[in-house]
Amino acid sequence: MCERDDCMSISNRRAGQTIICAYLTELQPPILRDHTGTHMLKCALPTGSNGEKGDLYLFHLIYEQELPRCTRITPIPSVLYPVYRKILEEYRQQRMEALRTGK
Repeated sequence: MCERDDCMSISNRRAGQTIICAYLTELQPPILRDHTGTHMLKCALPTGSNGEKGDLYLFHLIYEQELPRCTRITPIPSVLYPVYRKILEEYRQQRMEALRTGK
């Protein structure tokens, strides 16, 4: 299952796949920014991606042996950022409820 993260929670990720919605603030090295802060990726953007500083993206990351690999970036309109934040909040609430109930 693909998890969801933000710039704060991604710092603790060590395994699995995740999606993060953030603004790309630097290209080399890639630095992401969202409402929780900033995060410097420890990997390059995918080959052939045309990321531009200041634009909003969905970043797909796969962690293998604690090292991330960015496999895809998808540009999205900035007006959708509040929508994604709401989706992330609901996702986390559902995950917490599932952990509490054992489902």
